[in-house]
Amino acid sequence: MRYDLRSGITPVPEETAVLDQPQLELYTFEEAESALSSIPFYPILKRNLGAEKIQYCKAEMLPGCVIGTLVIPDKSAPLHDSMKLAYYLEPSRLILIDENGQLLETLNRMLESELLETSETPRFFFSFLESLIQDDLVFLQNFEKRLATMEESLTDALPRELKTNVLTGRRELLVFHAYYQQLMDMCEILSENENHFFPKDFTIHFNRLSGRIDRLYDHTQILREYALQIREMHQTQVDVRQNETMRLLTVVSTIFFPLSLLAGWYGMNFKYMPELQSPFAYFILIGVCLLIVVLEIWYFKRKGWL
Repeated sequence: MRYDLRSGITPVPEETAVLDQPQLELYTFEEAESALSSIPFYPILKRNLGAEKIQYCKAEMLPGCVIGTLVIPDKSAPLHDSMKLAYYLEPSRLILIDENGQLLETLNRMLESELLETSETPRFFFSFLESLIQDDLVFLQNFEKRLATMEESLTDALPRELKTNVLTGRRELLVFHAYYQQLMDMCEILSENENHFFPKDFTIHFNRLSGRIDRLYDHTQILREYALQIREMHQTQVDVRQNETMRLLTVVSTIFFPLSLLAGWYGMNFKYMPELQSPFAYFILIGVCLLIVVLEIWYFKRKGWL
């Protein structure tokens, strides 16, 4: 489907389309294989047709056009969902190809929020790339608050539950870490402008966009380190709790060890044991056991073990 970019995104019938006017074409992967077979460098574009073939963000600068792919993580579920699309850019023509044709809805939302500039096709493409990271700083700040909440709940949350949350957070950050790295590489290729496709001033624009992405990349790296610190703090607390449990068990075992010795000693069935004939032997033994327990508890508290 063709759209005129001079007045937003307006549908244009095939028979009235003017090729030298800024226009956008949207296709699904299935539609593109039949509708775009005649465009230049179609074999290169065909390599990218299919969600399973699109794995990262890239750009190929070819004579008179730019071909590439984009993998955009879903901020609500980055580990499971992402928008994968291929693009083909000519001076007055931008072709975007996604899996299920839902890209038009996304573009309309961007237009409503005034994130896209539609004066010319290369500028529309640049503003589309810029809109991909428009709210990412706020997203990363909210992610930082999420990690701070995890840190505050270290003493309250169940160890296994907190560990799962931290690991999930680190995996999500890894997705965005790779995403920003790929976008930076793509912007670097576009800024070099080897085929002189973009006007000269676009080099500055792409360098500026690359700088913004680089800051997001650094922020993501800081958050990954923060998540790692939370995990280490959590593991430290688990170790401390285990040590306290082992210390308590050791103290209890130490207290009862001499009592067990006495019980074993007087459990021997020898005929001539003097204490067996004494009427006060039982009470004396109780007193000795209590004295031993009191002395051990006093000693352990003095050493700070209790």
